[in-house]
Amino acid sequence: MVKKIIIHHFDQNAHAMVRFGENIEILGIYDERKELEGVDAGSFLGMGKIGLKITRNFEALLRDHSKDADMLVTTGEGLYFTEEWRAKEWKEHVIEAIKSGLDIYTMSKIFYGKKTKDLKKLAEKHGVKFIEASDPDAFEKYKDYAVLAKEKGMNTPVINFTGTSMNSGKITAMLTVRNRIRDFGKKVGVLGTEPSSVFMGVDEQVVPEVLPTMRGAHAIFGAIKKIEIEKKPDLILVGNQTGLRASVTDVKEARAGAVVAWQILLGSQPSKIVLCSKWKNVSEIGPHIELIKNSIDAPVVALIINGFGCEKGKLMKIIENTESEFGILTLDVFATPDKLDELIKRIVPI
Repeated sequence: MVKKIIIHHFDQNAHAMVRFGENIEILGIYDERKELEGVDAGSFLGMGKIGLKITRNFEALLRDHSKDADMLVTTGEGLYFTEEWRAKEWKEHVIEAIKSGLDIYTMSKIFYGKKTKDLKKLAEKHGVKFIEASDPDAFEKYKDYAVLAKEKGMNTPVINFTGTSMNSGKITAMLTVRNRIRDFGKKVGVLGTEPSSVFMGVDEQVVPEVLPTMRGAHAIFGAIKKIEIEKKPDLILVGNQTGLRASVTDVKEARAGAVVAWQILLGSQPSKIVLCSKWKNVSEIGPHIELIKNSIDAPVVALIINGFGCEKGKLMKIIENTESEFGILTLDVFATPDKLDELIKRIVPI
């Protein structure tokens, strides 16, 4: 069943939903930034016009689509709430959506649990759902599978898409690879760790930030085993978060940084790793390769450069120089489609 949704805040989670959304129809997108007013979401992402314009007028968006929409999906995670006025506005908009009869799906890793108690009560009063991606008890769902994985091991190759930082293109790379592998008739399992993953056809979703530290890697391990048992795929792809050297003391942005990245990497027990980096951040590739080499018994089989916002000629030079420096297949999943097929051959027999 296709779910009709309105997106609140156009961040990287929303970008991925526009590119890779499955079983959803996006009716409208709200974002508070002046520079995005009236911008076509597809054009912004380099996909070409898709007739879906971003607006700063939430009231008009709700008025125009609330009768047809099923759900308001709020993105932004923790970063969106670094300014007090945004948190206030977010709550006001969520209240308006609830009163308009929409279910709510929130990706916030800061406003959940007891902090959203009043919103949950309001949702209940209006007969709609208030769903939180952040579930601190998620490990219970995968505990038995984690025990089984420890006892029996994994029989399916696991490919972890690790990044050098935020916005390094991990989700985009992983789902582009997934779709291309499907074209070759292979069965792909996917574990998503971003709170938007459920809208992009993944098999399981684990958001480690809100899990107790001692349970994050265990939940990842168990979720992968669950995918193996239930889907019986030819391989399993796992999306990582942030970077292995990301700050863990960034109080302002409330990021868990490298703690989460290592939980996902260690918990996935990968057989191969694809390392992703934003084109502006390629200096982090070397340190990340060294960290992986000295901590994980798995090779980095490809480097994927997120070239979004980079001039084509400059991007191709970065790809050429990076591949020459490290001797590892280097590509952009959109700018170098021939290399994408070469990557597929390196991670799964076709």
